[in-house]
Amino acid sequence: MERKGSVLSHHNDRASQTISLSEAGPFPLPSRAALATGLEWLARLSFLLTLALSGWRYRWVLLAWPSPPVYEDYTSLLLFPTDLTLLLSLAAWGLARWMLPRPWEWGPAFLTLPLGGVLIAAWLSVPFSVNPALSLYLSVRLLILAGLYLLAMDQGRDLRALALAAGLLVLSQAPLGLLQVLRQESLGLQALGEYELNPAWSGVSVVAAGGSRLLRAYALTDHPNLLGGTLAFSLLLVSSGFLRGRRPWRTIYVALFGLGLVGLLASFSRAAALALAAGMALYGFLLWRRRSAEETREWLALLALGGIFLAPFLVQYAPFLGARVGVAESFVIEATERRSLRERVALNRAANDIFSEHALTGVGLGALPLAMQDRDPEFPYYFQPAHFVVLDVAAETGLFGALFFALALVLPGVALFRLARRRRRLPHGLIAASALLLALTVVGFFDYYPWSLQPGRLWQWLAWGLWARQYTDALHGIANA
Repeated sequence: MERKGSVLSHHNDRASQTISLSEAGPFPLPSRAALATGLEWLARLSFLLTLALSGWRYRWVLLAWPSPPVYEDYTSLLLFPTDLTLLLSLAAWGLARWMLPRPWEWGPAFLTLPLGGVLIAAWLSVPFSVNPALSLYLSVRLLILAGLYLLAMDQGRDLRALALAAGLLVLSQAPLGLLQVLRQESLGLQALGEYELNPAWSGVSVVAAGGSRLLRAYALTDHPNLLGGTLAFSLLLVSSGFLRGRRPWRTIYVALFGLGLVGLLASFSRAAALALAAGMALYGFLLWRRRSAEETREWLALLALGGIFLAPFLVQYAPFLGARVGVAESFVIEATERRSLRERVALNRAANDIFSEHALTGVGLGALPLAMQDRDPEFPYYFQPAHFVVLDVAAETGLFGALFFALALVLPGVALFRLARRRRRLPHGLIAASALLLALTVVGFFDYYPWSLQPGRLWQWLAWGLWARQYTDALHGIANA
């Protein structure tokens, strides 16, 4: 028998299911559609927060496996704040999709399939690893990053929100790095993950010129190169925000762009500067092909305004910048620069030898420094991955892992070139995503963090996901911001 006031409404459409006030009590329960919408917003907010915190080195050590003199972070099980935000984003996004099902988007096959190959190669390397437990842990991390790729495809249509998140990264890191260089010491922010810094200490990254040692900026990152890279990648998104933003926001984006350039300079990272230059050059070239004089002028104006921010610091630190690019034979005269170049050559050679000995299986995901230590305990430099990403992938996951990774880097460029031949006016979103992916590819020729360190891995898989979203929409004639 049915009672009055106890009516439960039923709808065939799952998106319109509601619970009556009499059943819910004084407060109505949200509908399934409202819950899914709330979860989507939570996923998006956590996704943007992951980007904004991506350079932060603060972490919790879940399990330490010291193997001195190998840097302990290479062998420990770590938990970063971005792990929490990313997992929250993936969980909320997955639950929202379960509540309101919709077709999955896997991205273009020429990119998604090679990335799947990288995952498979990484997992297959675990039984052959010099530390199987470490490689298993990192393989799980790689699987989560594959989730980030799909999440970025879903959340990466509106680059204006991503530009704001990138701006927050610039705002939280660049001023701290600049202050470290100006003061030549750390800022007392160890509780937030800052290193204790002193240019006189061994192991602290410095630039030497004319008998003086200048502390390079770390901010709250793990290394100046990592600070420079995350700033360079962020500046490309900030540029897209400036070019597509409305007038009140443009002043903010100009300030963020100038501040980020100064922070990048304070890091003295050659690879990051080259990556930003390559990304901005591609951005400008593709804008020029759109045959829009106004857009090209705006791009040039942004570069000019950024140059105004940089000019005083270029003058102040000219001798140290010259030392970083080989002026006045600094690569021969300055011991710091000479050692840096020799170290890179030695690391690349050691990684290549290890790959030659384990070409099919690799030595296990993340286990390259340990394999170097086992092979040559008297190695004269720090045990670390080679400063060439594809070589690191080859040494750790074998030939097939490196082949798939290389395809994931090259094929988007080929597809972009073919699309550009058919369409002169590429969408702004695709231009920005292509510039970001090129910048990460350039860094991978000179440093290892897009493969081996958490911030770099986040940016690499994020860039792949954003590019896949923008390319897919461009094929269907959807113009994204």
